[in-house]
Amino acid sequence: MKKSNVIIFAVLVVISAFLLWLWYFLGFNRVDNPLDLVLSIIWWVVVAVAIVVIARLEKTRRRRVRTVYVGDAATFNSERGVTPLDPAASVQDSVAAVLEELEYDFTREDFPKPEDLKVRYFIRTDEFEPAERSEDAQGAASQGAGAAGIGAGAAGAPAGRRPRPSKWTGEVVVVGSDKARSFDTPEELSRILATIPQAA
Repeated sequence: MKKSNVIIFAVLVVISAFLLWLWYFLGFNRVDNPLDLVLSIIWWVVVAVAIVVIARLEKTRRRRVRTVYVGDAATFNSERGVTPLDPAASVQDSVAAVLEELEYDFTREDFPKPEDLKVRYFIRTDEFEPAERSEDAQGAASQGAGAAGIGAGAAGAPAGRRPRPSKWTGEVVVVGSDKARSFDTPEELSRILATIPQAA
């Protein structure tokens, strides 16, 4: 939940406590004793329902933000816009790079025209946790890349190769097909993408 939402609910809780105190301070509890408790219960139910609704809406919004549309030479994401695919990296690594940079703000890029990006499939991500990279590993990778040039990294991996995310779940949908193929790990996603025919 965003920090602004937490602040709003904290203010609602403070208002609730103040109103309950004011009710007793003004002596209204002596006029109609159960009403103060009933009003407090109603207020807390309203706050709880609002928290649940906003949490679900935020979860749905974040899932939409994490959707990445993949074309032959570029990807599109509603927050990041059009991002060219790196020829030295796999499509999966390029999509992971987009997801790692998301801030989940409320900026929204316009969907590109079909002539600018012909979408072949899109990846809906439910959960994504990038791989943790230590400073030593990053330093070794950069030194290896500098020494070996474009051809290889620190451990002989191809340039542009990224560590696999520690968690990645979601589904892949090929344009023109109503069937979504679910995946629970980055390895499953890699197998699914390998079955999608490459552009001619």
